Amino acid sequence: MFIKKGTYFLLSTIVLGSLATVVPTFVEATDEQVGKIEMTEKSTQESEPSEKVGESLPEESEVNNKMDIKAADEGLEDGNTHEDAEEEDEFYYPSNRSDLTSSFRSYAAPRAKNDTISITDVNKPRADFIDVSSHNGYISVEEYKVIRSYGVKGVAVKLTEGTGYRNPEAKNQVANAKAAGLVVSAYHYSWFENEARARKEAQYFAQMANELGLPKSTLMINDLEDGKIKYKDNHTKNAKAFENELNRLGYGRVNHYLGLHWINENRIDPNQLGREKVWVAAYPFTPTLTQYHTQYGAWQWSSKMTFPGVHGVFDISSDYQGSYLSEEQSEPLPPQGSYISDGRYVEITKKGYSTWSNFDWKYRNKTDNLYKKKFQAKGRYQHQNGATYFSLYDADGKWYGYLNAEATSVLKGPEGNYLSDGRYVSISKDNYTVWNNLNFSKVKAQTKDLYQKTYQAKGRYEHFNGDTYYSLYDNKGTWLGYLNVRAAKTIDSKNGAYISDGRYVTVSKKGYDSWRNFSWVKKESTENIYDKTFLAKGRYENFNGATYLSLYDEKDTWYGYINENGVKVGDGAQGAYISDGRYATVIADKDDLYNDFNWKVRKSTNDVFEKTFQARGRYQHMNGKTYYSLYDNQNKWQGYAKSDSVKFGGGKQGAYISDGRTVSIVKKNYSLWGNFGFNKVKGNTTKLMNEQYIARGRYEHGNGNTYFSLFDKDDNWLGYLNADATEILK
Repeated sequence: MFIKKGTYFLLSTIVLGSLATVVPTFVEATDEQVGKIEMTEKSTQESEPSEKVGESLPEESEVNNKMDIKAADEGLEDGNTHEDAEEEDEFYYPSNRSDLTSSFRSYAAPRAKNDTISITDVNKPRADFIDVSSHNGYISVEEYKVIRSYGVKGVAVKLTEGTGYRNPEAKNQVANAKAAGLVVSAYHYSWFENEARARKEAQYFAQMANELGLPKSTLMINDLEDGKIKYKDNHTKNAKAFENELNRLGYGRVNHYLGLHWINENRIDPNQLGREKVWVAAYPFTPTLTQYHTQYGAWQWSSKMTFPGVHGVFDISSDYQGSYLSEEQSEPLPPQGSYISDGRYVEITKKGYSTWSNFDWKYRNKTDNLYKKKFQAKGRYQHQNGATYFSLYDADGKWYGYLNAEATSVLKGPEGNYLSDGRYVSISKDNYTVWNNLNFSKVKAQTKDLYQKTYQAKGRYEHFNGDTYYSLYDNKGTWLGYLNVRAAKTIDSKNGAYISDGRYVTVSKKGYDSWRNFSWVKKESTENIYDKTFLAKGRYENFNGATYLSLYDEKDTWYGYINENGVKVGDGAQGAYISDGRYATVIADKDDLYNDFNWKVRKSTNDVFEKTFQARGRYQHMNGKTYYSLYDNQNKWQGYAKSDSVKFGGGKQGAYISDGRTVSIVKKNYSLWGNFGFNKVKGNTTKLMNEQYIARGRYEHGNGNTYFSLFDKDDNWLGYLNADATEILK
């Protein structure tokens, strides 16, 4: 809105030839108008608090820094929607255009590229209505008709400011606009900082509207823009008090003019006022055909509109609701006022209030029975008694009546307000969705991928739909999303919930101790439990990201908690399969080789006595014994052998077996070997034929052959010889 200083006398210098004379020049103003100016200036000084007029504003950098800090602290989630948060550098704003200050026109940003905009320009938003003040001076009927000929249908006229200023041009501006066929609305430049002051200014505004003969159906506008009060508190509450007072006085149509920056900086809440009743000001540097801010009732997009043949420049706006382009000749408002669409969500936070079935005060229920329940306020009424009444519905669409808004707290949305929590939870259901938002429009994860894991619920939301949703974080502070509490169970600590397990595990890695508790008091060192098998009766999915198994031995003795990274899971009490690869010789002739760990016998060790096999793997059974899985040189599996049934040698030759028999070499061209790598020859049987030697020991080699360790009569070792080259003498 564009306003000029309330001064009407100017001095100008007229140059006539070479003679310069100072001549007083006057704007046309009657004595009555001059008197009114003097009186209003005097009354302004008496009635307006000194802190409002001439008050120094904070330094621009200081204000910006404060708002940056506030925005950083609150975040977009706690402020307005993305729809509200337009890029600041796309628009500039009107500010400090009071008729009570000495500043002329001021803006919150540099001037646009062009000084003025013509109504004849094609590339511009809709031009639905103008607004005028004393700055525009006298506007004739003919000029208004020219304006109307370009499609403009309405004009908002400034009537008052504070409780001491009246626009001296208002009477003619209103009358001539109506004579030209334009729809007239009225606005008041506001200075109130509390509810009491708001009501006084509303009364002052209504008084002049009544004197000018404006009907009660006239759209009345609260112009809230002055920078000197921008950073005061309770603007929303005060603006509603202003509106309620006008409603009480019979004016049922009240809107609010706001700079977009007031909304973006959370100085005022357009949702509580009703977005359809907000006339927002934001000037694009280069206007185009784009219609911005359509979520509000109207948009003022320039203050520099010109019309051919009409003096001066005008504020120009687009009307999205039709409020400024029609005169609703409504019936007198009932005490509760008009129904106002709302849609916000509220929680009943006070006892001792009643809900009503109508405004004849038919009792319906009491808030004691509805305490802490959430509802949607689909609409509201601004009652002439000064109270606001919400029309409440539950999640199933059931109506609960009218309730004084004082008994409620307005929630952020259907999800409710954020509630700090901090508990640890274990995911107990594997068929739930983890959400990225509480509009349930974007999936973040599925609980099947998080099942039985432990997370921290840093906060929660008690949703309007009746469910509660945790805001989950892992141990690294990474946010996982929102999860219905039905899919999780709370636990006493970050150790995780006890989960029954029952698997058998073998401690397969060194360096993993077991713990007595989750304060990390050691129970068993790794040396005492390595290579042993235990029953993991249960486990804990700890918040630190690790799983801890609770270990028991065969005698049900508890061995503590161990990180599962240090174990290998087996298929049964035999424990986990452990790769081996060594060669073992069967040394027991009265044991069994087993087919499985249900102890089904595969064969007797007598059948393979003193044979050497490869133990490709082993099992550290929970019974305390080790079982080897044996294969012959033909890759045929022999069964599971107990560790005390076999003996390991230094390699594929198997274990050394004491012998002592006398043998004779009966075959030529056999080598006597110096090792079982068969890469060192000690001799050849051709030179040793028909002599007697002592086989002090032998090896049942894994290749299927027997090798004697031969000594001559002088006790000299001759090497290892394949038994096939010998004959046993005794």
